Amino acid sequence: MALRMTRREAYNRGKAAGGKASRGELWLKMADSCMDWARRSYPPSAELDYKKELIELEKARMAADLDLTKFPECRGLREIVEAEHRGFLEACNEPWMMAYEFNWYWFISRRLNTRFVATQTPKGHCTHVWINHGEEGVVQGNNLDDIRRPFMKLMLKPPKEGPKGDPIKRVLQVGGVSAAVLCDEEPKDIFPVNVHEILPEDIDTVREVVKFLERYREFFGPGNQIWADPKLDSVAIEKSNCRMGVRWAKNGASAITALSYLTPEMNAFKKERDVMSVKARGWDLEDNADTIVWAGAERRYHRLLKLTDEEARRGASLWGVANIVLDRDAPPPERISVAGERSHPMEWEVNWTLVSTASVTFGPTRRTLMWILDADGNRPIFEGKPYLALGKGVKMREEWKRGTRMED
Repeated sequence: MALRMTRREAYNRGKAAGGKASRGELWLKMADSCMDWARRSYPPSAELDYKKELIELEKARMAADLDLTKFPECRGLREIVEAEHRGFLEACNEPWMMAYEFNWYWFISRRLNTRFVATQTPKGHCTHVWINHGEEGVVQGNNLDDIRRPFMKLMLKPPKEGPKGDPIKRVLQVGGVSAAVLCDEEPKDIFPVNVHEILPEDIDTVREVVKFLERYREFFGPGNQIWADPKLDSVAIEKSNCRMGVRWAKNGASAITALSYLTPEMNAFKKERDVMSVKARGWDLEDNADTIVWAGAERRYHRLLKLTDEEARRGASLWGVANIVLDRDAPPPERISVAGERSHPMEWEVNWTLVSTASVTFGPTRRTLMWILDADGNRPIFEGKPYLALGKGVKMREEWKRGTRMED
């Protein structure tokens, strides 16, 4: 199988990203903010020089074995990865920045989560809903949840254009949220492999992609994902560092939220590791912030699937999906939209829904509703009105403006 990227293309991509990072105020702010968050979140790691650790991890991953008999799709990949990393480094001339760019997420999930017990579960709830048979075709919605950062204004911007509407030609990941396990396992396969870029083009059903992802399960995640194929079938993947659960679509719909797994084997594994992490911190097994949040996340997941199934059965409208991601009709952390509430007195950081979207993805009426959290205030996102962005070539209809900022 031929890889879809040449070494020259990989080098140029890395060089462009490295140049942007070296000149980008937001890149450095985000890197500093994430490292500061990690130092406070994982106190046993506080004495580590994160930049040095990332450089060492970069070296280890780049030198790692890649079994081409087990992973034949990776033939020629090493040279492509090396070219991209080299391009980034040449553009920014900072080894730690290159190491951060390609390894920070891996460092959190495969080193801090496995070797250093966090004070609390990493933040970031997030939600994604996909329904393949709405009134206007495929309709989907999502929430981006995170802690509030000082430079949010640089990150949160109204959409310029709605969905492109390009047809799905092969299996694609259409949604993803964070989900991780404290005291998780560490993978044996650590070479940098992007499963999206080596996915064979002849894989065109979600059934086939599940088999592929199962074989490559140590290279991607953790997190919960939705994949869809050209026939618009979908599947939810629940992923720790090394394990994977599968939940097939129900009534043409898939939905995921963060900090929880519902497939039985993943649910059992997480709860076993949750108890291990609570004991390691010397906490009361029931009265602690993480146990309360985890239980709430599981209830939120069940609530999300119930709301999604009900909407799918009704035929799924754009505003129907919007009402799922804007859900406020349950106590936190069970409800879908979050607004800075503390679930337990020990909780020192809280989540906000920063962005909510609902979209008609394909066809002549494709458009997106987007709610953005007020960066200066404390008003929950579900109390505001959304922006409305049309797909290219779509003509505005007056009825679409109702309930949006265009109405005003």
